[in-house]
Amino acid sequence: MPEISDDAQSVSTAASQRNVSFGTLVSYGLGDIYGGGSFMIVGLLFMFYLTEVVGLSPALAGLVFGIGKVWDAVTDPLMGYISDNTRSRFGRRRMYFLAGIVPIAISFILLWIPVRTHTQAGLFLYYSFAYVIFATVFTMVMIPYSALAAELSGDYKVRNRLSGARLFFSGFSSLLAATVPKIIIDSTKGSPTAGYLAMSIVFGLFFALPWIFVFFGTWENPRIAGASISRNFMKEFLSIFSNRSFRIHILMYVFAYSAMDLLMALFTYYLTYYLRRPGIYSVAMGSLMVVQLAMIFVYVKVANSKGKRFAYILGLSIWLVGLYATAFLAPTTPLLLIALICAMIGLGTSAAVYIPYAILPNVIDVDELMTGTQRSGVYSGAMTLTRKLVQGAIVMPLIGLFLQLVGFQSNQVQTQEVLNKFLVFFLGGPTILIAVGILAATRFELSPKHSEVLAQELVRLRAGGSMEEVDPSVKSVCETVSGRRYDECWKFREVSRDNKGGAAD
Repeated sequence: MPEISDDAQSVSTAASQRNVSFGTLVSYGLGDIYGGGSFMIVGLLFMFYLTEVVGLSPALAGLVFGIGKVWDAVTDPLMGYISDNTRSRFGRRRMYFLAGIVPIAISFILLWIPVRTHTQAGLFLYYSFAYVIFATVFTMVMIPYSALAAELSGDYKVRNRLSGARLFFSGFSSLLAATVPKIIIDSTKGSPTAGYLAMSIVFGLFFALPWIFVFFGTWENPRIAGASISRNFMKEFLSIFSNRSFRIHILMYVFAYSAMDLLMALFTYYLTYYLRRPGIYSVAMGSLMVVQLAMIFVYVKVANSKGKRFAYILGLSIWLVGLYATAFLAPTTPLLLIALICAMIGLGTSAAVYIPYAILPNVIDVDELMTGTQRSGVYSGAMTLTRKLVQGAIVMPLIGLFLQLVGFQSNQVQTQEVLNKFLVFFLGGPTILIAVGILAATRFELSPKHSEVLAQELVRLRAGGSMEEVDPSVKSVCETVSGRRYDECWKFREVSRDNKGGAAD
């Protein structure tokens, strides 16, 4: 096992001593303009683009996502491992922000280039290739970005503000991504392919340029960057699932975001075919996204006072109420009422967007307690992988398969039987996912008090404190959040010290 210096093992102390100013919050938050906006556009429009504009069959369109997610299954954890082990004069995270600026723009544009081929196979191959390129670039940039938050501060409330800043810009970008693309697309009347291409150029640049400010406005702790991680990639990745808090967290994250992916992918079909009012798309999505964005600040306060578990369950419960209210909408429903129901959905989805990312730095602290090392890159990779894998390998193919099985016909008026089956899926799919997410959250134990106890214990251990001198109440908290006996924690640090002592002898 590689040797780690004592300085390298002082993970969050030095980082937390540097002031996280308002400028730092803004600079860090700008990075998720890409994360939130690109996923929103792809989730809302790419399936629709493939089936309604390009002419790819729903089943093959869903499989395009599946191909990309199989690729992600390799690249996401690998990128986390690479990021943790990167050495450069710009640090181990931030160098990828600069490297990704041009590829971000190009890879997004590739998704929306109209391919001139009359075969389904040709369309499928091109858009599968384009999606793999997009997914690779997203992984290269967003995994180091997600890992950076745990290194900017070790303070529970400051980390919540960092996550809040990130999700504010993500929400702002998602709001624009949910409304502006359709305006650009519809402005080129009679030529939807030109509209989608123009949209991709505008948003490709919008996603790429902020990374200049992210790079110059953030920093990395050189002590953390000097730490060496295990050379066994698969062992390193699989070991994180021994972390009890992470296992629960990943369930909360996967089911909340899968429910959102399902809702957003079906929402365009819901407005276009069920309500037969495609023209209200911008108003409906705008109402949802504005409220979702504004509520992030509320959920930051709720998380700091009542805990992240409470905020998560509250938000998802509100989301369910808003979701079922859509069953009572009809083509003749006043636009104001539709906007209010969409706003209620946004009131709930805001917690689903914010809380999982706010939890991640605390889960990484649990891992440091267990291992004595800081592996935020591996955790960021696992988190990104699980969402994209579930979205691409399960959610999106399931949507395409469902539409095909119920007899959905592109660009045609659907029968009432098809619409009835669609509504059941539109309501039932997210409901199951939300319910499982809430159930998982009831077992999450990283409350504000427990997180503070954990942070203080890490400070004591980093300073060379003896594990035998731990307070019994602190020991109990550590065992609860980690799922491991206290005397089995801090192993990497202890083994490394033994190796050093042996070498010295």
